[in-house]
Amino acid sequence: MNKKLISSLLMVVCMLGSKAQPNFELFYVTDFRTNFGRNYNWTNLLQLTAEIPTETISNRWKNGKFIIQPITVYSLFEDPVIDDLLGYSNIFADNLPLNFLVFGYEHHWGRFSLFAGVRNITADYFYKDYMSLFTRGANGMAPTLSSNFPMADYPFSAMSLHAEFFMNDNWFFQTSLHNGVAHNPARNPLRAFTVNPRNDGIFSISQISYSQNKIGRGSYSLGFAMHSFGSMRPSFFGKFEQTLLENEQHEIGITLQGGYSAIPTRSGFDYHLNGEPRCKFYFGIGGYFRGFLSRSKRDAFGIHFTSANFENINERALEITWKYQLFNQLSIQPTFHLVQTGGTTRSVGMLRFVLQI
Repeated sequence: MNKKLISSLLMVVCMLGSKAQPNFELFYVTDFRTNFGRNYNWTNLLQLTAEIPTETISNRWKNGKFIIQPITVYSLFEDPVIDDLLGYSNIFADNLPLNFLVFGYEHHWGRFSLFAGVRNITADYFYKDYMSLFTRGANGMAPTLSSNFPMADYPFSAMSLHAEFFMNDNWFFQTSLHNGVAHNPARNPLRAFTVNPRNDGIFSISQISYSQNKIGRGSYSLGFAMHSFGSMRPSFFGKFEQTLLENEQHEIGITLQGGYSAIPTRSGFDYHLNGEPRCKFYFGIGGYFRGFLSRSKRDAFGIHFTSANFENINERALEITWKYQLFNQLSIQPTFHLVQTGGTTRSVGMLRFVLQI
């Protein structure tokens, strides 16, 4: 017992004495939603992030870090407020006591980095500055991917190799290989660590991005993804964000995104998709306005339109949202969604709070 205590104290002293310190963050989101009728729901997402540089373990072990990001999701009811295809809330999911969005090791060699372990695709490839304001799920993940493949899309993750390469100050390339199915960890969180390419196949995704600050501030990306099962035909997606006006008081920007996917042939992993229709094409366009309703750019207003063509049905959605930073760590965000699926039009009102420490 004494030896274990002494070893633990020595480890803490080494970590405190190291130049590279661990980084810990807490992220909590809560949504209250209603269809302005009898249906309502309440969803909570708690996410912890720990980044531990290898130098905290040994001064000789440089340029590496361990990343651990567990989440838990709780919804008052299992059924959504409305049954839409694009997902009006990007945190709604079945109750999930524990899953690791990220759990692995990352090493850097100059402009190149390589990660091995459990990883989620969403934050790497789809959340940009302006798109992160909006709450619709399709604004954070291309439905031409999430509807066609049982991939590592929120709240699931999968074993992966993820590489990033900064070619210069403007060009950036990233690519990933994932276990072909992101298994539901509801009963066993260790299912995210599954590696079974024989039964699950392999899912690959790559993206090249260009950013610049000469003509406003802009970021432009093109990517493709492919699964080893099914038709083997790739899905393509692209994103465009451009600042039109920015000064000390105001900021205006636009965001565009789109994707195309040939519908994969039916395969052994269909049951993971729960029989949902596949998405062939989608596009979205939105406007971002910051600092027009408050001082010091404490608020951001956004309006976004998305259209998607699914098998035998089309869905169009309009999102109007306003986010106000109450404190440095806490924000409030009322949002209105108008959704047309086929010939049916429905609406959802949402009030979101975000705490980040």
